[in-house]
Amino acid sequence: MHDSAGIFWNLRRLTPIVGMLVVLIWSLAPALSWELPLVFTMVVGWRIWRAWRCAKPISRWLVNVSVAVGGLGWWLLFPSKLSLESAVGLLVAGVTLKLLEASQRRDAFVLVYSGFLLAVAVFLFNQSLWQSLIVLTAIALGLNGLHEASLDEISTLPVTRKLTLVGLTVLIAMPITITWFLIFPRIAPLWAIPVMADAARMGMSDTLRPGDVSRLGQDASVAFRVQFDGDQPRFDDLYWRGITLGRFNEGSWQQHNHLKQTKLGSPPPALTNGIVKSHYTVFQTASHRPWLYHLEPSTTSQSNVIGLTDGTYRTRWPITSDLSLSYELRARDLTGLRLLDNDFDRELYFPVDLNPRASELVAQLMTPGDPKTTVTNVLKWYQSQPFVYTLEPSSIREPNFVDRFLFETQEGFCEHFAYSFVALMRLAGIPARIVGGYMGGELNPINNTITVREMDAHAWTEVWIDELGWMRVDPTGVVAPERIRLGSIDSLRSSASFLSESPLSLLHLNDWQWINTLRWRLDALNYRWQSNIMSYRDKQQSALLKSIIGKITPLRILMLLGATLLLTLVPLMLWFVLRGSALFKTSQQRKLQHIDLRLREYGVFRLEGETLRQAVKRANAASASDLATLTDAVNAFERTYYAKT
Repeated sequence: MHDSAGIFWNLRRLTPIVGMLVVLIWSLAPALSWELPLVFTMVVGWRIWRAWRCAKPISRWLVNVSVAVGGLGWWLLFPSKLSLESAVGLLVAGVTLKLLEASQRRDAFVLVYSGFLLAVAVFLFNQSLWQSLIVLTAIALGLNGLHEASLDEISTLPVTRKLTLVGLTVLIAMPITITWFLIFPRIAPLWAIPVMADAARMGMSDTLRPGDVSRLGQDASVAFRVQFDGDQPRFDDLYWRGITLGRFNEGSWQQHNHLKQTKLGSPPPALTNGIVKSHYTVFQTASHRPWLYHLEPSTTSQSNVIGLTDGTYRTRWPITSDLSLSYELRARDLTGLRLLDNDFDRELYFPVDLNPRASELVAQLMTPGDPKTTVTNVLKWYQSQPFVYTLEPSSIREPNFVDRFLFETQEGFCEHFAYSFVALMRLAGIPARIVGGYMGGELNPINNTITVREMDAHAWTEVWIDELGWMRVDPTGVVAPERIRLGSIDSLRSSASFLSESPLSLLHLNDWQWINTLRWRLDALNYRWQSNIMSYRDKQQSALLKSIIGKITPLRILMLLGATLLLTLVPLMLWFVLRGSALFKTSQQRKLQHIDLRLREYGVFRLEGETLRQAVKRANAASASDLATLTDAVNAFERTYYAKT
């Protein structure tokens, strides 16, 4: 086995590096796909087996074949090559291939530094407190791997000493890290990173097809948390509005093109004039989508928010990090409400020839000139039918989806009822649209916040009534009132696919009170992390800096940074100075130093590679008694030194 390969092939040196990469790549699995971590784990097992067998590096032709297969697999696994997932997936594939062929010291360094890049990539998808602790553990393993790979010989330090070294490294870096976090400008991203459109994993999409929201109902991931300053609204009023879908195109409901513009707009009068009822803050997790979730009607004055004419809000860029937004919930103002002619036409279009049975039903239920009565009649019809609210509805692919759903399958999730209800309204000549967002949430009694999860995703409808404006109508509440009254956890838990996307969620043990208490406490801790750290923005930054340095000026910021650098460098300098003193030397090192000092008294300085015995023979100036004393000291040193091994 070559010496260059020995640095990497030894299990003691391989373990921390592999451990770091395993932790990070499996942390990325929910955001990418399970195939990449599985392949990486297989490569890890194979490399550990070869390291145990002290096998030679694999041949070059096998490396070339693996690169070709890996590149082809990445190409097939990520159809969209310009997305964030595909870029991170390419990094994971590269790390896997590097681990496959690594054989030298520099390969170990490449793997560790690639691991640091993976640690950054993890935060692009998940920025929770628990994920941060996992990443910190991986970085600690990587630092230990760097130390192991830098040694020419196998380290014999005990685990406690290794942990101490890693802990000191992290501790020394903390002052500059905290200061940099405090003073680094909070600016909007200079570019937006596209992500793969996956409604089942990243919240509501701008396109709704039957089945999209029901897949979200299987996921316990947190979408956002809400803190009210005063009394909270009733549970059945917690409709968190995100996006309106009023454009029907090839069997799906989509957002109107004019609402996708990024120019600053202004909300309609119904949102800007009403009396303020309460204030609340939404701590929204990174969704990689631009729309924001709020109660209707709400207003916000934050400069980075765009208000659209449909009463929704969005950011200029996709939300790639957790953020907090403050809202004012207002009483609805009905003055000056009217629907423009082009908006009226937009919200009326629906093909009349696709669903003949639905058209016949509308003709029976509608009251010409009285949209409110028509809405009531349609809702009563829904209530009279044996509809089933389920996470596993029958798949309907035919163009006449409304007919098939209303009169044949009659089982669906909220998007099925919203889809069909808007179609009936438009066939009746009433402007209508779908609203995508979330409904409800879980109240945490520990800190009185509301946690809204992906499983709370919901689709409802709005119809236009003259003099009243856009009115919320939720046909799901007629078919399955327990969904609106109890929330998603209690209303969906009997479903076979409930939480199937979150097999490790503590919600599976919701019947155990002590589990609930533990879950609430952990969630409260995560809320503090999200609100104080991940949502650290301009106002918080200014207030905190003023409390530390007083008036914020470039000179004072530089002085703070300089003081932090000194705080970081002084301990390092002291460590290097003290490292050469007797305090940091073992008894064997002190004895060796004593013999060297005695030899120098006789003009003998040990040469590189020269042993003590060879140096003593050159001590010609020493008397016979001194030479015997030196020889005895060397013999004693050798006996105690080699006795350990």
